[in-house]
Amino acid sequence: MTSSKGCGTVVREKAATHHGVNQELLAVKRPSLSNRQQQSSMDEIIFVGSLSELTRINSSKVQLAVWQRPHVPPFVTKLSDPSIDAMSIPAFESVVTPHDVVSYLKSHLCCPYSLRSKKRNALNDDDMDELVKDIGQLVRAFADVSKSEFVNVKLEVIGDNGCQFWHQDSVPLRMVATYRGPCTEWVPPAWGQSTLRRRKCNSKHSQSLSHYDVALFKGQGETTENSPLLNQEGIVHRSPRIDGCGISRLVLVLDIPQEGWHF
Repeated sequence: MTSSKGCGTVVREKAATHHGVNQELLAVKRPSLSNRQQQSSMDEIIFVGSLSELTRINSSKVQLAVWQRPHVPPFVTKLSDPSIDAMSIPAFESVVTPHDVVSYLKSHLCCPYSLRSKKRNALNDDDMDELVKDIGQLVRAFADVSKSEFVNVKLEVIGDNGCQFWHQDSVPLRMVATYRGPCTEWVPPAWGQSTLRRRKCNSKHSQSLSHYDVALFKGQGETTENSPLLNQEGIVHRSPRIDGCGISRLVLVLDIPQEGWHF
């Protein structure tokens, strides 16, 4: 998380740099104890100890469920290297099923004949295998929770502020994991509406996910009149602000494919 001071202030504080890259923002972030402490007073936010427990998001009260891994995947530490160029970071987007996701990922990310693989890859073969396995298990978990036969997988390299303003997603559910760079920020539900009214501003109530976290967000549902989840409470969140910091994030986003989306 870039803190409420904003990215520019971090630079003025002379964070360690590598050819203009803010290394502090690339460091692997550990889970925040304050997040768990706040959970005791918030029924809407839960932190769980296993991936299977993310099914608790289906409770009507829960808006955000976070699985905190006991250990960060080793490839995440590799990706924190400030010398890595954005073009060498793996990226992928497609609609898959839990059964074919691994083969799709391998054919795209590990194929020796792909144009991308001819460049210097940020991850070696073993690390890439672990990345594929990690995405595979998260896709299977998301499909199980959402009861969706298909999952839209977006492994995205982001070099700007992305969804920089506070918002709620217009989807029923969304799973997010950050593999490189600052992690997604969110605010407790009690401060959600007031934060949305000042959506361009920082919030003193903001919290940040960590690289150990796999987060399952509840959104407002589909933006159609017939959606049973329309107008449900969705967690208010935003992308961290990284413009001018010389870094690129790597974020995994899993969604239920919606009619009208283009792939």
